[in-house]
Amino acid sequence: MSEPVNFTLESEPAAGMLVFIDAAGVRHEKARPVRLFPFTDPAAWISIVNAEGRELAIVEHLESLPSGTRKILVAALAGRDFVPVIRSIDKVTRAATGYLWSVTTDRGTTVFQTESDESIQQLGDSRLVVVDQRNTRYLIPDVNALDKTSRQRLERYY
Repeated sequence: MSEPVNFTLESEPAAGMLVFIDAAGVRHEKARPVRLFPFTDPAAWISIVNAEGRELAIVEHLESLPSGTRKILVAALAGRDFVPVIRSIDKVTRAATGYLWSVTTDRGTTVFQTESDESIQQLGDSRLVVVDQRNTRYLIPDVNALDKTSRQRLERYY
């Protein structure tokens, strides 16, 4: 069972951050939300951390929050979410320190480098995440939905 919410949030749109106000009324500027399970359970287990990265609170379920607080938190999370979805794999080549990927995403074409086949993580039956050397995550929501050539390129390196 969820613990009662003993904090409030204020939006700081100019800084793209939150102000976390704890039960004692202490204001924590530059707070930010972090999804602990962003792909498998995006509406649950959200950590709110301070500017130094120390955890201030955990939200077990978004729906447990009062509507005003939930709206602020959801907006802050949306501003932090950057997970391009891979639509096709145009080319994967061996590089000196890993693999160089050329892909088309829902945000356009891009090139990135991965360190090894361990940079590809399975999230279930057909969902994958590819993590590049800059720690950007790319989602493949359904490997089976990729075109045949993209699937073949993926299979060579995974």
